[in-house]
Amino acid sequence: MDREQRPGGIWLILAILALIWGSSFILMKRGLFHDGVPVLTSWQVATARLSIAWLALSPILLRHIRLFPKHWLPLLGTGMLGNGVPMFLYATAQTRIDSALSGMLNGLTPLMTLLTGLLFFGTRARGVHLIGIILGLVGAAGLIAFNSKDGLPSWSAYALLPILGTIGYGFSGNIVKKYLYMLPPRATSALALTWVGPVSIGLALGSGLPETLRTDPHAWSALGHVAVLAVFSSALALVLWNVLLQRTSALNASTVTYLMPVVAIGWGLMDGETVGWQQMAMIGLVLSGVYLVSVAERVRR
Repeated sequence: MDREQRPGGIWLILAILALIWGSSFILMKRGLFHDGVPVLTSWQVATARLSIAWLALSPILLRHIRLFPKHWLPLLGTGMLGNGVPMFLYATAQTRIDSALSGMLNGLTPLMTLLTGLLFFGTRARGVHLIGIILGLVGAAGLIAFNSKDGLPSWSAYALLPILGTIGYGFSGNIVKKYLYMLPPRATSALALTWVGPVSIGLALGSGLPETLRTDPHAWSALGHVAVLAVFSSALALVLWNVLLQRTSALNASTVTYLMPVVAIGWGLMDGETVGWQQMAMIGLVLSGVYLVSVAERVRR
């Protein structure tokens, strides 16, 4: 049986990824704040996350480094758009917005995967695909518009940053599926992070992180949360993601977003964040758009 015809294994990976990535937003929050007081900066969280993730996967480089010269360009694309840039966008966003909102906005990933595929990778679309994209964008606009505490319109430019991150994920998924499908998933993950990991080590050291660790009593705990985030959400999850992309389409793989907001909302509620009914309605619109697109994909396949 072809690997793409084994739905049980695919759904297991999807569930694991949803749990890991859905928890990443609360871990970012723990790296940024201690009881609401800033500890690490968004720059320190992002650079430390990329550095630790690359170090965790670096032993794999010894086996697969020979693949780097031939595939360096798509590896650069997925390394920057699927790892480097989004890490800074999400960390910066969570200095001003709730982790639950960041997780909900991440639900746009499948729609951005389709949209980038349509515009840049030759993916074909039907009318239902466009309806799904429109529903998702309307839902995202609503999520940004309504303040979860009082339900009144309260736009935040920082809420646009996770949306830009989903665009990067969309590009990365299509790049891996089109240009890197033949590589072992571990190799793709490690080699892609090689573009951003070593640079991030230097950036982390230059960001004042050593001084923060020396002077702030909560800094080591914050860095510990970032380390968990890096090892699981960036390193391990990246390998699983690339396994998934080898077994199914980039769009179907991105439906991990169905469950991810549920996990993120759950962590946010346990951490005292408030999710209003308006936001729940808007995430419903986003996921409805994702559902329409996924159904259309199954019919087309």
